[in-house]
Order: sequence, then C-alpha cells, then structure tokens
Amino acid sequence: MIHVTSESFAEDSSMKAAAAEERRVVLRAGRDPAVTADLRVVRHLRALEEAGWVPPSLFGKVQTDIQPHMRKILTVWMFKVCEEQLCEEEVFPQAVRYLDSYLSRFPVERSQLQCLGAVCMYLASKMRETVPLTATKLSIYTDNSIPVTDIMRWEVTVVSRLDWCLASVVPSDFLEPVLHALPFVQPSHLRNMRRLVHSCIALAAMDFRFSVFLPSVLACACVSAAAQRLKVMDADVASDAVLTFLANLLEADVSAVLCCRELLGSVLEPGPPSCLQDDVGRSDAHCSGISYTPAETQDVLLTPVTPQQDMELKHSTQP
Repeated sequence: MIHVTSESFAEDSSMKAAAAEERRVVLRAGRDPAVTADLRVVRHLRALEEAGWVPPSLFGKVQTDIQPHMRKILTVWMFKVCEEQLCEEEVFPQAVRYLDSYLSRFPVERSQLQCLGAVCMYLASKMRETVPLTATKLSIYTDNSIPVTDIMRWEVTVVSRLDWCLASVVPSDFLEPVLHALPFVQPSHLRNMRRLVHSCIALAAMDFRFSVFLPSVLACACVSAAAQRLKVMDADVASDAVLTFLANLLEADVSAVLCCRELLGSVLEPGPPSCLQDDVGRSDAHCSGISYTPAETQDVLLTPVTPQQDMELKHSTQP
C-alpha cells in the first residue's frame, strides 16, 4: 500500500502551521494584463502543449505492473500533500503531468510508484512554487519509507529520462488569457470563476480519462463548466455559445471540447464543488492560505489498499 499513515499527516500539523506562517511573508507575482491580454501567449502555449501529450494506451502496454486505480490512489496522496503544504494551484497538475509523461514512456514497478510521485511533486514545486517543497518534507509524508537519498537519486533519473523538458503546459496556464478574453462574464465574478476552474482542473488530474485531452481542451471544458454552474454569464448568452467561443479562442477541436465537457459533467454530477465557501477557498488566486480545491476532494482519506488492489508502494529502488 501507499506507505503513509494518519500519524504522518497529523504529525505534520506543526509543519503545516509553520508553512502557513512562512507563506504569509512570501511575495508572489500577480497577474500581468499586458501578458494575459496578448493572444500570442495563447498561440505559444498551444504550440508547446503538443510536446507533453500522453498517449491513451499507457496501461497494459508500457505499464504492466501498474493499473489505473493505483494511479488514482497515488494522485490523491499527491493532492493531499500539496494541500497540506499550501502549494500554488499549478503545482499539483504539473506534478501529475510529469507523472503521466514518465509512465507513458518507461515501465515502473508498483514498489517504485510512490517514490516517482514524490519526485514529480518535488520537480513541480521547483518549477511552479515560490518556496519549493523539500525532499525532507516529502520523505516525512511517506512515513520515512522513502529516504531523501532515494528522492534525490530519482530526481536525476526522472529529469534525464524526460530529456530535461520540464516547462510543460498545464490547463491552468490558459486560465488568465481566457478569463481576460471572456466578454460576457462580469469582472466581479472572475474570482469565483478562478476558484472553481482550478477545482475542476485538480479533479480532472486525478482521473486518468482526462489525460487524453490536451491542456487547452481541458481548460475550455473547465471554464465552460464553471461559467454554467456559477451562472455568471449574461442572461442572453447560451452555454453552447461560451464553449464555442472558448474553442475558437484557443483553436481547439470543438468535438474534443464537447467530449471533455460531458466527461467533466459526469464527474461533477453529484453537485458543484463546495470550494466557494468562505472557509474553504483562498481570498485570491495568488495569496497564501488554504487552497481552494474542492472540499469533496479534500475529504478523501488515504485508506489502506485492499488485497485485491495489491499495491505495494514502499521503499523504492533506482529505476
């Protein structure tokens, strides 16, 4: 099973408080309208996202010892760690992007999977976070089953096997240019839009079915779903018009966006995430505080894996 106990998260409560205190004095870059309003940014992102696409035939071909439910368990654990450490909202989907990119190219034993997930968070925090996660903290979250030396050794292995191409595109990279271009959303609703879109992106990152969609397609689907659920559009604007506008803006395949939107709707079917409650969300996308990922996802507990799953994610070895 994933080598993490309730004590490891409880034991780290003091670390979480210390992290919160530390993040209060960290200066983070705000949004730059001169950049988000330039459509060249969108075109460059669209050109870059193709390189990080993950083929859908990952399990059963490249990976013979790992099943989709194992990836689900791992990503939930990764999500909890990012939440505990108050990471930037891009860190978790970026880490999952590295994870899928590696798994799509190199076979991994189930005993090595948790170490790979920790390393992906380590790299993603270095790329996206103002104050990166440390290997020591990540080792603690594995109940010290994965030593720091293994994390450091795997870091070199992962980046070299990914050809040192870590500047990959995630759906949230499209968010600000898209929100800036939306003509039918009132500015007062943008804050809630950001929170819900980031929630949808986090949920999608945990479900491998979404990995077949390009980040731009997923961004379109998440923004469309958020606009529909929050009812932030003008009364005379149809939801299909929003989806078509977004697809044209990002030059995305409309049929792929529709498919992704339907899948996202099935994931959110029980109801919209409760991330809009004041005691759950951050006050702003770039300020410190509790992350605004869905409360439904925050409540997921890392229960022991059943014998049928037979997932041993313990002390790792060099791949």
